Amino acid sequence: MGRKKINVIDKFWAKVDRRNDDECWPWLGAPDKDGYGQIWDGNVGKMKRAHRISAELHYGKSQGQIVIHSCDNPSCCNPAHLSYGTTLENQKDKVAKNRHAKGENQGHSKLTEAQVEDIRRRASEGYRALCAEFKLAPSTVYRIWHGQAWKHSLAR
Repeated sequence: MGRKKINVIDKFWAKVDRRNDDECWPWLGAPDKDGYGQIWDGNVGKMKRAHRISAELHYGKSQGQIVIHSCDNPSCCNPAHLSYGTTLENQKDKVAKNRHAKGENQGHSKLTEAQVEDIRRRASEGYRALCAEFKLAPSTVYRIWHGQAWKHSLAR
């Protein structure tokens, strides 16, 4: 006797709050650390993201693409809010909607917002002193001074 096949589709829809067609359909089950719905697929022995299951049910399997939310709600499973796309398309969408990490929150930053403000205030000290103190290339200091880097912090 083999193992009983688990109906993941029924299990999936039982955890989706299907609302009006234009609204988000939130995942009612456990989210992952990023807020995406997740469900155990015992047939393949791994967790799957809920929005991916929804997209696959409505659009078929992707050809190596990711699922993009037009609503920017990670728990949404409404197929009208989902589409397949590339990572680059998803990144461009984030930038267009101003949802991307900026400044010290973007992960590769060597400076904090306070240090950038300090560099701007101390422009009269010249490049050399600031480059040495903050361990930066002259081009970085130039770009901060001229609003080409850390543009978002100028808006405050």
